[in-house]
Formats: sequence, structure tokens, C-alpha cells
Amino acid sequence: MDVAHVALWVSDVDRAVEFYTGIGLERQWEFTLDGVENVYVGGEHGELQFKHDPDRTTPIAPSRADVDHVALTVDDVEETVEKAVDLGGSVVTEPTVIDDADAYVAFVEDPEGYTVEFVESVA
Repeated sequence: MDVAHVALWVSDVDRAVEFYTGIGLERQWEFTLDGVENVYVGGEHGELQFKHDPDRTTPIAPSRADVDHVALTVDDVEETVEKAVDLGGSVVTEPTVIDDADAYVAFVEDPEGYTVEFVESVA
């Protein structure tokens, strides 16, 4: 068994795709079903599915109370944070070493409001 994807509602699918492809994920595939756009970005081990309904009337309000964060492995945390900020993200937690996880991590809020953790192995 493996994780295939995580689906996130977004208010601007183009902005979401631009952000995540800008930090290094690849646009994989897409389809529209019942008026809802579904666009997948990802890498070798899984994807993020962005769902956008242009007719949605309720706000999309990402909250760390409900979705704490999405973690992405990266080769260089500091470089990825810089790219993320240039693409409209904002730093939540500066890069730091988590000894128990053998990882160098940083947390960034994406333009939609989801928190993304960038993880670089230090082992």
C-alpha cells in the first residue's frame, strides 16, 4: 500500500499550480468532473490534487486546526523557502534542525493558506 494523493480545495487553481511547480513539483494530469477542476502535481512518491469549483459559494479557509501541514522532501530547504517566498508564500517557521528526525525543516504558508513543511535529510 502507498499514498496516492492528498486532495486540497483551492480558490485559484492556477495560482496553486504555479506555486507548487515553482518550488519543484511537476504538473501530472487533470480533469473536470461535474464542473470541478482537478489538477494533480507531484513527484515520484505521490501527488497533491487541487480541486477548484468556480461555482463554490462557501469560502475555503485552510486552518492548521484541521490540516496541520503538508510535508515535502526537498534537496535544499533554504533554497526552497526562498523560491516559495518569491512565489507568494510566507515563512511560518525559519529553517531549523530537528535532531530526533535527522532533518532540517522549515514551514511556509502557501498563497492559499495551507502550511507546507520542507524537509531535508541531514543523515
